Amino acid sequence: MTTTPLRVLALHAENYKRLTAVEIRPDGDVVLIGGRNAQGKTSVLDAIYAVLKGGAAARETVQPIRDGQDTAVARLEIGDEHGNVVYVATRRWTKDDAGTLTVESSDHARFSSPQKLIDGMLGAITLDPLAFTRMDAKKQLGTLLDALGDSLGFDPAQLDAERKGVYERRTDVGRDVKRLEGQLAGYPAPDASVPETELSAADLIAEVDDIARETRAIDQSIEAARQARADRERAQDALAAAQRAAEAAAERERALIAEARALPARRDPAPVLDRLSQIDELNAKVRAQRDRAAVAAELSDRRQEQAQHTLRLEEIDKRKADGIAAAQLPVPGLGFDSDGVTLNGIPFSQASTAEQIRVSTALAMADAPEIRVMRIDGGESLDSESLAIIEQLAAEHRYQVWISRVDESRAVGFTIEDGTVAA
Repeated sequence: MTTTPLRVLALHAENYKRLTAVEIRPDGDVVLIGGRNAQGKTSVLDAIYAVLKGGAAARETVQPIRDGQDTAVARLEIGDEHGNVVYVATRRWTKDDAGTLTVESSDHARFSSPQKLIDGMLGAITLDPLAFTRMDAKKQLGTLLDALGDSLGFDPAQLDAERKGVYERRTDVGRDVKRLEGQLAGYPAPDASVPETELSAADLIAEVDDIARETRAIDQSIEAARQARADRERAQDALAAAQRAAEAAAERERALIAEARALPARRDPAPVLDRLSQIDELNAKVRAQRDRAAVAAELSDRRQEQAQHTLRLEEIDKRKADGIAAAQLPVPGLGFDSDGVTLNGIPFSQASTAEQIRVSTALAMADAPEIRVMRIDGGESLDSESLAIIEQLAAEHRYQVWISRVDESRAVGFTIEDGTVAA
């Protein structure tokens, strides 16, 4: 087996589909097959496909033999860019079979498993790049990832799963944030005058009792002093008879007055009684303020966690973007997301026909099989810029591209009329 890229050096077909008899020896990387509609342009491309793909082509072709004929044949001379024939592949059809393939080497040796030989030299979608445009989004994504191989630098499925997990966790935290914000809004604003802990009614009652006891003691002390003074006055009236009693009374008066002066000042119980009367309301405020602080703390934690998840999502998206940027993408602007392949940020299915053909062609050429032959039917949808890009890609990847297009000018390539090559 040669390792040099191979292409079609000559196509010969008789009675295949719309073709009567054609002989084409292409020159260059891009082979244009022109002509009016229903003249056999597509049949030329299909003949190449039928020879090389065998069973796959048979399943797609209802009637390979031209109307009114019993047999058909298509033969390809396959060789290198210098015109050296390496293989001759021939497929013949009769009305009784779906086609038989023979492959001979340049020295006329036949291969026992010709289709297996050909299949081993073809790429997955090279013969029919438009097959990529007909795939569903998931299959297109898989084909693109297979083509990129190790150049991507990350596992898209694993990264998408990681992103989905972080996104779901951030969503859950976001729900908590909304709930806590609503809960926090239901509390009154913090009041600096409200104590941090609830008050005890028993403590306040005990304080009132202490004040009452102190007041009674003061009153009793004052009353005792007054009584002593009265005793002194009586004693003085009877000083002569009760000098000793007067002196004792005076001494007792001085002692009691000193004791009374040492007592604390009177305290007003009214403020304590006011607090006691408002204790339930005040304690309710204490509890509300304490609960509000707890909700605010939890809300702050959840907002921080939410922000961390957002940063993680941005991190994952950047890793993916960096991986795509570093990947060996065959077309500028080509990318993908979890839903499928994208072109310039929009789904591939929304791209124009010309853009889809250009991308599919470049993607197919990213593969490097031994037989580098490609066919594009309906090439009239390609503008001059798209055609130039395909020519550039063909030269770069050493591909031969067969393109059919509606063209009545006979100015470019090979023109097919009534199943033959026009003079």
